[in-house]
Amino acid sequence: MVNTVQADDAASTTTSGGTTGPTGSAADPSPRPESSSPLLLCSVAFAGSVTGAACRSAGELRPVGPRELGTAVATRRPGRACVVLLDEHLLCDDGRVELQPVGPTRLISLLPGSEVEVLQQRFGDALSAILSPEPGAAALLVAIRTALRDAAADDRLLSLEAERRRLAGEITKLNRIGIALSTERDQERLLNFILTTARDFTCSDAGSLYIVEKDASGNRRLRFNNSQNDSLPHLELVKFTIPVSKATLAGYVAVTGEPVNIPDAYLLDPKAEYSFNPAFDQRTGYRTRSMLVLPMKNQDDQVIGVLQLINRKISRTATLTAADIDNVVLPYDDAALELTLSLASQTAISLTNNQLYEGLKDSLVELKQTQAQLVQGEKLASLGQLTAGVAHEINNPLAFSRNNTHLAHERVLKVARRLAVQRWLEAGVGGDPQARVAAARAILDKLKEDKDIGPDAKDVIADLGSMPAPKQLELLKMFFSYVSQSREQKEGSIDEVLARTQKVLEECFIGLDRMAEIVLGLRNFARLDEAQFQNADIDEGIRQTLMILSNNARDKGVKLTSDLTLTRPYACFPAKLNQVVLNLVNNAIDATPRGGEVHVDTRVNGVWVEIAVRDNGEGISDANISKIFDPFFTTKPVGKGTGLGLSISYRIVMEHQGTIAVTRNETAGVTFLIRIPTEPKDPGTRTEGAAKAAESP
Repeated sequence: MVNTVQADDAASTTTSGGTTGPTGSAADPSPRPESSSPLLLCSVAFAGSVTGAACRSAGELRPVGPRELGTAVATRRPGRACVVLLDEHLLCDDGRVELQPVGPTRLISLLPGSEVEVLQQRFGDALSAILSPEPGAAALLVAIRTALRDAAADDRLLSLEAERRRLAGEITKLNRIGIALSTERDQERLLNFILTTARDFTCSDAGSLYIVEKDASGNRRLRFNNSQNDSLPHLELVKFTIPVSKATLAGYVAVTGEPVNIPDAYLLDPKAEYSFNPAFDQRTGYRTRSMLVLPMKNQDDQVIGVLQLINRKISRTATLTAADIDNVVLPYDDAALELTLSLASQTAISLTNNQLYEGLKDSLVELKQTQAQLVQGEKLASLGQLTAGVAHEINNPLAFSRNNTHLAHERVLKVARRLAVQRWLEAGVGGDPQARVAAARAILDKLKEDKDIGPDAKDVIADLGSMPAPKQLELLKMFFSYVSQSREQKEGSIDEVLARTQKVLEECFIGLDRMAEIVLGLRNFARLDEAQFQNADIDEGIRQTLMILSNNARDKGVKLTSDLTLTRPYACFPAKLNQVVLNLVNNAIDATPRGGEVHVDTRVNGVWVEIAVRDNGEGISDANISKIFDPFFTTKPVGKGTGLGLSISYRIVMEHQGTIAVTRNETAGVTFLIRIPTEPKDPGTRTEGAAKAAESP
């Protein structure tokens, strides 16, 4: 759980900490020393001597016993220079010196000469001087000062080494932080990470983050977004906003872009433009003292957020209570300020980069969608042209077949009526008169549909109603005989009518076959069942493509010719290769004036299959010839084409592992030359999914 803070400048959430100090090193302050002067350890006898009295000016002269010597050296304040005046009274009963030099410790030997070699072997460089057992005061003071200088130098070296290790560790941490900042894409995780890191580096008990945003009116405001607090780890985070103004600490830093370092939030400078709001402390019992409020500036020097660090402790793991706040909480120093200011800036840059990254991702998705729509539009435009051409090609045989079918149908009906009349007449006068009249009436109903004798048939039907049965049969026989004779005179015999009808039907079959050929050509052009990379008859695909475009060429007075000489199938994506030829030939037709010619030829040239599309049109200018394969480039008027045809063609040819180039003809027009390998590399590995990439410009 995370916790809330006062409405402008306090702390929040929980995070575990490390043990690094305010600038990455141990932050525990050293105990107050009783003295900062060097420590001179000697025997009790030496301390009471005249020479010992003379040495008191060089430092604190402390007499110790042989068993106390090692403890006195080990327990002195770290970093305090120490010189041991070693005489025979500091030797143990067995003649040993109970001592292990620690830190800046030096020995001056006042022992007899027989002991010197042993001391040199044991203490090495820690043995600073060898004097007689009863040296003069002046000589001893010189030796002490020399030993102290050596000790100070050692101490300095140790300090520098410690600082080197600290800086090396800090650089390692900063490198890790930099990597984390550059790779993290989730804003909430990034903000929590930088807040935790800043608190670890400065041993802060609490911290919070404000993010600059704009309201519906476009006014800037600060949103309290993240909070961490070791002392109050279970309070719930409540996000809120405050105006960007100098009245609050966070607002002041956001407005000015300058950091604010406050030793005690309750003892602000009366002249300060900002104020501290103690409401959170009053509500929770927390005690805010030292504060470091930092602007988060991006690469454009814009403040995009504010980082607040609260209550720098002597140690990251120290517990903060109201009773010991004076002993635990420290002010933030310049090192903490510089380091966390750098971290805040890195965070701001990372946040800005993340926003740019997300914006680029959205733009890329939108661009891909737009490109897909444009490519689809280009395909639909091509489909529209194909549809118009195919509709025109199919319309003539369709109309012809339809008219002939109607004619054949009418002739068949006439033959049926004549046969019915002939069968009635051939039945003779026998049989039931009423049945023959009824049969005749059924025939008359069919004769009414004949435009030539229909009116006469209606008159006969009207006359039959007023006649007796014998008279009806006479009238019917006379009328049917007339119908039979007149139809034969006008139409010929029934066999002749049927023969002519058969010819009409045969002509219908010719038209239907033509339509079937056109549909088959369109299907072969699209190759809807051949989307995979495979062996295909490239020449046949080009023939079908030219057939589909023939109507467009006729309408514009352009002659389409071809010389297709490939002798076997070659590996390709048939439908896509047809699309390339369609685009090139269609463009050539548009660029060629009436009476011009567009010619397509194919051939094998070494390891290449070559497809050439040549026209004698207006050609391509020097300014445009280098741009023709660029997406969306077109020389056509607005509203005619998207400029994607050649771009898509280029991608498709590249997908075939080939090349496409354009050259000017010697007389007029240009020639597009497509080359694809006769034996492409690993055609079995090419997939439809991979091929689709070529359709996107």
